Parts: sequence; C-alpha cells; structure tokens
Amino acid sequence: MESELSKRHVQEHWDGLPCDTHTGKPFSEGSFEFFEKIEQSRYAGQAFIHSFAQFTRWHGKKVLEVGCGCGTDLLQFARAGAEIYGIDLSQQSIELTKKRLSLYGVQAEATQADGENLPFPSEQFDLVYSWGVLHHTPNPPKAVKEIYRVLKPGGFIKAMVYRRYSGMVLRLYLKYRLLRGKPFTSLTEVTSKHLESPGTKAYTLKEVRNLFLPFSTLKVQPILLPWEIERAKDIVRIPWLVNFYPNKLASWIAVEGQKTCMGTE
Repeated sequence: MESELSKRHVQEHWDGLPCDTHTGKPFSEGSFEFFEKIEQSRYAGQAFIHSFAQFTRWHGKKVLEVGCGCGTDLLQFARAGAEIYGIDLSQQSIELTKKRLSLYGVQAEATQADGENLPFPSEQFDLVYSWGVLHHTPNPPKAVKEIYRVLKPGGFIKAMVYRRYSGMVLRLYLKYRLLRGKPFTSLTEVTSKHLESPGTKAYTLKEVRNLFLPFSTLKVQPILLPWEIERAKDIVRIPWLVNFYPNKLASWIAVEGQKTCMGTE
C-alpha cells in the first residue's frame, strides 16, 4: 500500500509537469512549435544522448521506452525506422506523446503504464531504453527485473540514473540542509525530498552495478554534464581551474547491458 501511495505521488508530480515541457515555452502546449522547441533544447544540452542511444542502429528492431515523457527520444527511434512502444506512469505525458507522434505522422503504441508491471509478454523487445526514469519508481529493482523479462535473449538495456555523490546532489544538500542548519541529513533523504518527484533515488557506481546485475557485458559510465562545467565556472570564476572539475562529481550514470540468458526467469 505504501508503495502504491508513493507511486501515485510520483504520477501526480509528472502529470503536473511532464518531463522537459518547461523548455517548450513560450509556445502553446501540444503545438508543433512547442515540440520542436523541446527537441532543440534537449539535444542542445544533452547532445551525447545521440551517441549513447544510437537511434539509427535500431532500424527494423522492436524498441520499448520505459518513461517516454513527452516522446522526444521515442520520436528519434521512430525516425530511424524502429518499431516503437512507449510507456509512462504519467497520463498527461502519454497524451502529449500521442499528440506529438500524430503531428509527425508516426505510428506507435504509447500507453499509460507502470514500469514495475510492464504490460507486455516476455521476450518481446530488442532494446529497452530508459533515460532518467528508473530512479523515480518506488521499487527500481522490480522495474529492472521487468525490463529483463520483456527483453529478447541477446536484447539490450540502455538507461540513465542519477548519481548520489555528485555536484547536483551536493548543491541540493547545501541549499536545503547545510545552509538551514541540518548538516547531518543523509544524501538519500535530500534526493528523496528535493530532487524532482517524491522519493527520487541516486546511486553509487557500485549500487548501479548491483541493480543491473542480471545483465552481462555491463558498462557503467558517469556523465559530466555541460551545464555542470558552466556552473563550476560561475562559482570558481577562474577559467583554467575549471579544467580540474572532477569527473567524480558527474551527476548522471549511463548504463548499458545485454540479456544473454536463454529463456525468461
């Protein structure tokens, strides 16, 4: 019951502010210009998504995005010729995704659904993609198990989750805890209460490896964001010193793995 209550709070958060929609302003929500602005903003700040997702690699393949938001990455898979499916806990996000795909004349299945209980038979997909989503669900291990289940043997997972010991979490700790006289608050509590939707998690590299343990050929890589470097410049104000901004403070972790077992578990 507690998990379902937490999940409802997560859903309410993203129904109120579907991912990236704030970047579509000042255009009317759901308009062609609105979606174009979101896409432009997303890949201007996160150009590395293209090299990570490798959209064109999945031509003719069956791809599921867990947590598709308003469909920006999902559209790229469709443009590349993949057979695409998208799910999101937020009904508002799914409505925006459907409208977006319709505007671009794309055929796809977009469904309001729970990542911990995927509405698909086992061994269906060549790729499951999930960018910045799994850390929002109350039970990420269950969601990863579901991803593993619906992947074909030999299928791939590509995901991103937040990193606990990072510049992003450190800034939240300083703002909401240290400067408010609560220095002994855990970083886990900080992310749960102050990082996007209620209950958000952030991981160490070791925890991420354990979370995705069922997958083989696992690659876990911290991502240092361009805006992290820019913020470091604002703080340090010595341009050459910013070159020493440590990769250990990278806020995101990219994960790639493969299901090599024969049959489902």
